[in-house]
Amino acid sequence: MENHTECPSCGGTNIKKFFTINDAPTQSLLTIREKPEALSIKRKDINLGMCNDCGFIFNTLFDTSIDYYTKGYEDQQGFSPTFKKFISNITTRFIEKYNLKGKDIIEIGCGKGDFISLICELGDNRGIGIDPAFVQGRINPSPNLKFVKEFYAEKHGDLPADMICCRHTLEHIFFTDEFLKTIRNSIGKRKDVVLFFEVPSVVRILEVKAFWDIFYEHCSYFSPGSLARLFRKNMFEVLDMYLEYDDQYLFIEAKPVDMVSENIHPLEESLEDLDKLTESFSKEVKDKLRDWKIKLQKYKQENKKVVVWGGGSKSVGFLTNLDAEKAIGNVVDINPFMQGNYIPGIGIRYIGPETLKEIKPDVVIIMNSVYIEEIKKSLHQMGLYPELIGL
Repeated sequence: MENHTECPSCGGTNIKKFFTINDAPTQSLLTIREKPEALSIKRKDINLGMCNDCGFIFNTLFDTSIDYYTKGYEDQQGFSPTFKKFISNITTRFIEKYNLKGKDIIEIGCGKGDFISLICELGDNRGIGIDPAFVQGRINPSPNLKFVKEFYAEKHGDLPADMICCRHTLEHIFFTDEFLKTIRNSIGKRKDVVLFFEVPSVVRILEVKAFWDIFYEHCSYFSPGSLARLFRKNMFEVLDMYLEYDDQYLFIEAKPVDMVSENIHPLEESLEDLDKLTESFSKEVKDKLRDWKIKLQKYKQENKKVVVWGGGSKSVGFLTNLDAEKAIGNVVDINPFMQGNYIPGIGIRYIGPETLKEIKPDVVIIMNSVYIEEIKKSLHQMGLYPELIGL
């Protein structure tokens, strides 16, 4: 078992451990067709620690030797109208802000290529997506798009780039300082490159006690303060930071500079404030978990059919803590590439929404409350009116 005693973002050794999850599945995004294979996924403990020097929160027990992504993963969000509207608005705003029209864009960790395709389409840009798990054929081909099935490296600095974006990738990288250093070295002396990163906000996770947003593949958890400090340390100036999607997503815009910037963004919290949030989280999340166990036990006693809507990492995080109650029979996801697969480490099969016509659930637990109205509409169209619980 690895036990990391140094902060991956600043090298500090003053780490305060504050929350543990035992036996979490080490994979949550793999598509697995057979139940025995899903149940055979390795399980390891998660132990969150906060660096008292920079505020970075990370899994101090994270196993860096596991191959998490080159075997493929399923993380596409673009099947939701709610999400498509959100990401289109964000992208349009960013294009206008930095006049990204007819420019060269690189995306690190491009997934199936949705975002790089969108920003190229909306701004008539040229794009290169870099991701070892990219799957050919999942988006419409375009002469303005190329994909490189590799991890990002310093050599990719030879590729043309007016903008480098990286969405929902940094939280999967353990050695965060090394990663930012690689990007800065790849940029070299250029000063006109704009960076656009998006990560989950750990502040919201701590505030709402969102234990379902803690799972093994997310080894790194950023607040505005810790994210900005990491960028400044690696010779980037923070141009802007903001929260979106019900404050779940933290965005940072930055540019390369020659010396460590001293500009502090108003969104940055103090180390003291973040420490208080970790204290309240570690105390109150136990009550939240207990309340959920009581609720699920009650549903089971009443023979109510309970389903979870929203697959992927959130459902794995939720069920890791609560699957022992055996009260949840199905997990729904609108992504057709997830349907029919079994949840890693859990063994419940993903189903499509239409299957609910037969199941007729009494309770639907929605993994992200942003989607409540979209899901309610889908259920009502099927003549279903279950109790809805949004996380």
